[in-house]
Amino acid sequence: MSTMEIKENEYSIEFSQDFTVPAETLFEAWTVPEKLKQWWYPMENSLSDVKNELEDGGEVLYEFEKKEFRVTGKYQQVRINEKLVYSWEWDFSNDLPDERYILTIGFEDKESGSILHVKQEGLPGEAAALPHQDAWKAALGSLKGFLENSSAQKYTV
Repeated sequence: MSTMEIKENEYSIEFSQDFTVPAETLFEAWTVPEKLKQWWYPMENSLSDVKNELEDGGEVLYEFEKKEFRVTGKYQQVRINEKLVYSWEWDFSNDLPDERYILTIGFEDKESGSILHVKQEGLPGEAAALPHQDAWKAALGSLKGFLENSSAQKYTV
């Protein structure tokens, strides 16, 4: 099993988002396939199949209805309701170059709900990070809507 190394000079982005739900609820929305399918629509694509083996070394696989790309990865660290560290590889079926990253996602309880911490490592530079920051903003807005509003709506980039 090969592990992905991040080069020292590669760029990373980090940010946090507050939620009014407990960290356990946030973790489930992030990892339970039927919940994830309700709020995450990268590049306006709906998930068709999700594999999330929540254990160290477990496999990650996201398949999409349009079949233009998929995401594969492997969990390096799994702490239920607390932290996920995993590789993330966009595998595009067209001429776009595939992209590989390491994601660290933290789930922190606080008095009035929880905080989601996101770190994405392995970007080639600040300019390359901008579309990812926009995509994260949209995804977390959609997640917030799904968790905090009874009539959640789709958010897309």
